[in-house]
Amino acid sequence: MTADTPPDADETSSDRAAVATDGDLAERERALRDREEPYARATVVRREPPVSANVGDRALVTADGDLHGWVGGAACAQSRVASEARAAISDGEPRLIGLAPDPDDVDRPGLAAFPMLCHSEGTLEIFVEPMIPTTRLLVVGDSPITRSLVRLATELDVEIAVVDPDATTADVPDGTTVLSTLEPDEIADAVGAGPLVVVASMGEYDARGVAAGVLADAPYVGLVASDSRAEEVVERAAALLDRDPDDVREAITNPAGVDISATTGPEIATSLLAELVDVRADTETIVASAGGSSTGSDNGRIGAADAESTSEATDSGVTDEVDDSTSADEQPTDPVCGMTVDPADSASVTHDGTTYYFCCHGCADSFQTDPDEYLTTDEGAMESA
Repeated sequence: MTADTPPDADETSSDRAAVATDGDLAERERALRDREEPYARATVVRREPPVSANVGDRALVTADGDLHGWVGGAACAQSRVASEARAAISDGEPRLIGLAPDPDDVDRPGLAAFPMLCHSEGTLEIFVEPMIPTTRLLVVGDSPITRSLVRLATELDVEIAVVDPDATTADVPDGTTVLSTLEPDEIADAVGAGPLVVVASMGEYDARGVAAGVLADAPYVGLVASDSRAEEVVERAAALLDRDPDDVREAITNPAGVDISATTGPEIATSLLAELVDVRADTETIVASAGGSSTGSDNGRIGAADAESTSEATDSGVTDEVDDSTSADEQPTDPVCGMTVDPADSASVTHDGTTYYFCCHGCADSFQTDPDEYLTTDEGAMESA
């Protein structure tokens, strides 16, 4: 940036020389994007001397109102640009502002005019553009609710990731990321900080989805579950995270969704999407806020979602790997739900030297939390090699 006019009485050459260079601003902007922090660009698009700012001079303004760059001196432009930039970040709308000795001289449709307070009495017009990180939506589970939610969410400006070990990219809308891992820390790392999270695996791996949302500092973790199952999910997730259940309970929203008396999967998905839009409006300018409400009572929106096994959760290591020494003829029984399972494609937990097999990760997590509750029989056990 160079100046081709003398600075006015309020803006000295030393003021301008002390600001960031274009390279500094580019590096700072990259850092803001990498941290997924909202900010605004401010660019001078018109000037009438005497003013020290030139067309093309620019600055970055953070959500806290810190201004880096040059759009004129503090008394003339910076304070007004900073306040308008914060407003733009808040509402997501760009704006064109004009600063003139008599605001009526520049006032016109599409421009917000303000008085120029510098003694030089020059004129500036500055375009302020908010840069808001794209909202990320993490949907956990494969159910009629999640499938409908993902389809509906593609109409919004969001990045969608789905946790479903059995899905491929061919099973989801274009542009949707499929995560096959069920490890909460791996899910959180893959989706990044501050996503909006909806968990509706119908008990299969709800606790893992909630745990991932907590690890990712999600401002919203919506759990589709009845009151009784939600409490069990909280206990399982707390055990997975080694945290106080009260902390996990405060991080989730249950019942999730706007109360529209929804009963079918698409209706429930619609109620969830409405709540997500509302939450996004409140949180999209916050890098990582803590949100959610405590678990509540079943309001009839989940239908038969609680019909599956829902015991408590966690311990010393769930794995999808199977002991090679296991005989193919043996068919162990899931000690939680009583189902006969195939060790070749079952989740397993090793406890006190014995390996137990489960129909799903939900049952495995339940066993891990309190093995003694389910060890009245050894039908699901196989001795580890």
